[in-house]
Amino acid sequence: MKILFLAPKIPWPATDGSRIALYELIRHMTARGHQAAFLGFGNPGAADEFRTRAGVTWAKAIPHDTSTNYLNAALAVLSPMPYTPSKYRSGAMTAAVREAFREQRFDLVHLEGTHMAHYLGLVQGLGVQAILRLQNVEWILEERYARTAVFPLNVYVRVQAGRMRAFETRACRQADLCVAITQEDAERILAIAPDASVAVSPAGVDLERYYPQPMSEEPGTIVFVGALDWPPNADAIRWFRTKVWPRIAQEEPTARWIVVGKSPPADILHWPEEDRNIEVTGFVDDVRPHLHRASVVIVPLRSGGGMRLKILEAMAAGKTVVSTPMGAEGISAGNGEEIILADADRSYGVEVVRLLRQPSERKRIGKAARAWAEGYGWDGIAADLEREYQALLGSRLR
Repeated sequence: MKILFLAPKIPWPATDGSRIALYELIRHMTARGHQAAFLGFGNPGAADEFRTRAGVTWAKAIPHDTSTNYLNAALAVLSPMPYTPSKYRSGAMTAAVREAFREQRFDLVHLEGTHMAHYLGLVQGLGVQAILRLQNVEWILEERYARTAVFPLNVYVRVQAGRMRAFETRACRQADLCVAITQEDAERILAIAPDASVAVSPAGVDLERYYPQPMSEEPGTIVFVGALDWPPNADAIRWFRTKVWPRIAQEEPTARWIVVGKSPPADILHWPEEDRNIEVTGFVDDVRPHLHRASVVIVPLRSGGGMRLKILEAMAAGKTVVSTPMGAEGISAGNGEEIILADADRSYGVEVVRLLRQPSERKRIGKAARAWAEGYGWDGIAADLEREYQALLGSRLR
């Protein structure tokens, strides 16, 4: 197949979950013999590097500012269009899509994420079926974030969530195929767009890159990995710092907590000054050395959605993960077997302390976690999605 991918950002460097999820999918699709081309917002240097690494025929960067402008965000209250996807409407992208079709024929167009839904009509008008992959159902994320945000931000976010729901409803009805990352998200799509065609294609993990290194574990070490410019991650560790960490520090005075992730806010950057047992790394080129140090990996999310790649990576590395049920959404691993689930209340700290004190239990869970993660290699996921693509093409020919 010849597939054109449209994305809100260039998936290189693959340093966050959304970039990794797209980079690995495209890389494995090209490895399976498909021809891929790519258009995304970003800079040409990243596009060139991505083209080489992912094996795509060509990759072009579209110049367009998608950063958040707070004045425009405020003015968005006057528009029925939700603010975040409005940032991705671009005449330059429209022109680039038209040019790509003048130069060659594509079998399918894959649009990555709700924010690229602006281009569904354009693609379909060019006579090609359009696939919309939703790494998250965005209105759910915003609705959940509104529950934890403070006034007046919570009011603004709640309004945006309603508008995003309407936007996603139209997009899912229009797409020839919607691809959800989790079964929960697939059910949410069908709840708002019952006539949509929906498939589930989970996130995956590079099993050769992430693997157990038991000798690297540092006893008593808790690790969190996640981009801290994403509000649900920042909220999660602030909650953990306030509600959970004091209990752990009291019961296990030698415990250490390492926070790994880009763009930590100013208050989080100061935590090591307040507590010498907390380390905040900021951006790191490779999270694996920190992951291997962990006795326990925490995912204390209270909002957000989708499927957390950081959980898959930690499990592939043979680590014991303690997550909230919301943080582990889409992860079908058994609670108490391959993962530990704890609500965002007093029980979370109890579980972390218990595991810090029980190395044999951590070993048991970590071994089972690795075995479970082996079912989520990217090649198998790409093969399953390839069958969905082929079925879509076949339906048009019938």
